[in-house]
Amino acid sequence: MSAGNGWIRVGSLADVPPGESRAVKISEGRSVALFNVDGRIHATDNQCPHMGFPLTRGVVKDGVLTCDWHGRSFDLEGGGCFNFECDDLETFPVDIRGDELWVQAGDATYRRRDQHLQLLWEGLLSGDSWTISKATALLLSGGVSEHDIVQLVLRHLGRHVASEQDAGGGGNIVSLLVSGLEVGRRYDGEDRLMALSLAGRAASGRASERLEVITLPPPVRWDQIDGWVRMFSRNMQDFRIERCLHTARENGQEAHIFKLLFECAVAPYFLGFARNVANLGDLARVVDTFGWGEASELVCNLGAKMVGRGRDEPERFHRDAVRLLGDLAPELESRDYGANTRTEYDENAFVDALLSVDVERAFEAVAKALRDGVAIERLITTFVLLAADRLARTPVNVDAGWGSLSTEYNLAASLRHVHSYGGPAAAAKGLFHAAWQIFDNRWINIPSRALDEPLPDHASDARDAASASERIVHAIKSLDIHGVGDQVVGYLNSGYDGSELLREIGRAILWDDTNMELLPALRVTFNEWEGAGGSGHPSRYQLLVGLARYATDVRLNKNSMASINTAMRFSEGRTTVEVFDD
Repeated sequence: MSAGNGWIRVGSLADVPPGESRAVKISEGRSVALFNVDGRIHATDNQCPHMGFPLTRGVVKDGVLTCDWHGRSFDLEGGGCFNFECDDLETFPVDIRGDELWVQAGDATYRRRDQHLQLLWEGLLSGDSWTISKATALLLSGGVSEHDIVQLVLRHLGRHVASEQDAGGGGNIVSLLVSGLEVGRRYDGEDRLMALSLAGRAASGRASERLEVITLPPPVRWDQIDGWVRMFSRNMQDFRIERCLHTARENGQEAHIFKLLFECAVAPYFLGFARNVANLGDLARVVDTFGWGEASELVCNLGAKMVGRGRDEPERFHRDAVRLLGDLAPELESRDYGANTRTEYDENAFVDALLSVDVERAFEAVAKALRDGVAIERLITTFVLLAADRLARTPVNVDAGWGSLSTEYNLAASLRHVHSYGGPAAAAKGLFHAAWQIFDNRWINIPSRALDEPLPDHASDARDAASASERIVHAIKSLDIHGVGDQVVGYLNSGYDGSELLREIGRAILWDDTNMELLPALRVTFNEWEGAGGSGHPSRYQLLVGLARYATDVRLNKNSMASINTAMRFSEGRTTVEVFDD
């Protein structure tokens, strides 16, 4: 019974004897805890702000309410929490009218944005996945935009990377962050929360204080910064590069920064640093989405670490490849790429050279294709489809090489970013990096196959698309690595929607504990399948086949579904016991 102004009759005084407590449901998914302490009735939310345990099962002593599950303690009067990674408890006014108890629970308007952003910050600092998921769910259910949530994650990540991570670790974190965001936008509900939570977990960790980076005294021209960064990159002096990038940003020259970084990343001496190129593309995506204001510290610090990172003396084949690319560099840098518009070329001969286990032949094939005017985007598509085909056909009886093959795949796709941000000359050099990666993975014994060779033409015998998709997901979850590829081909040969199948494969990936490993490849597959690069190509189906086999063979069949589902129910105000009862 309600009497306006948010007042609700919740029972009689006799319902809550001295020293006892009682829970009263006041709306769907929301209950109030009543406590009779020293003759006075107190009312609080019944859901512990830590993990949702019913507070009526807790203990009150000296005005402090302590949850019986994890020991989080609260001021019974004002609701303040005495622990970290736990929101304050909501308390309500109580009025006794005769023998009736009335509680002013107020409306359901969300008013705790700042508190929940602080809660997310605490979770990011500690790396506690439950706190990150819980805070994210609360913010989303309160109507806070995903953009605002990720801005906070990004600010934390900038300091975390700057103070705690090297080039490799920081770059991989950014890749997971961007992958989680881009994949998450394709889903709703718990699936979206899982992807966002994965992005937050990837960005979490300590964020220490560091010395402020000071702008170089003026006058400093861009051509000077450009020359210094290239010199410091050759000499592996990342700390000097950071000050140059910071100065360029403060001088309003940020439009030139990524082109310079990509040109450094594809230099001959960086052959073998495949993740450098891919991670720089992700950094550029961060700036596109959130702007320099939010990403400046991250870009200047991590960009400097990547192009100024240390390098060991290369072994013989590696040294030969560096020399070959160095000899070709002047031609690649001076070439006019306006004439590179051909989309038809002898792709089979090109692929045969790449797989020849002869780095000189492979590099010459790339150089010839560029001289013959083949479009860079067309060559990138060949590299992407070749990498997908190798994922789709790698033997799995000993070591399938998933880590190395997924690096090939991600590097090939990232060359589209190199082309967009760094220009055609940088992308042309990037093609040689992709060719080296294939040569470096020569230990993976994958039989040769022409990319234009037709795939098996069998169709699925399932009664409809949903049943065929369900079989494929079951094959992934049952670790049927030898059957899942044929099932994917059969599904696609039946004319069923590949985009819908990809969403279902993605969902199976998100809900397994191998999700962090697979997120970048899942993101690349979404982008390539939805893009027009391989449209109509005989090997296009291998994008989905390769991902499905990869997801199947590395799968652990362990998941975090309970914590994400609990976080969703938590944001609705339900206690943990109610969730488990359901």
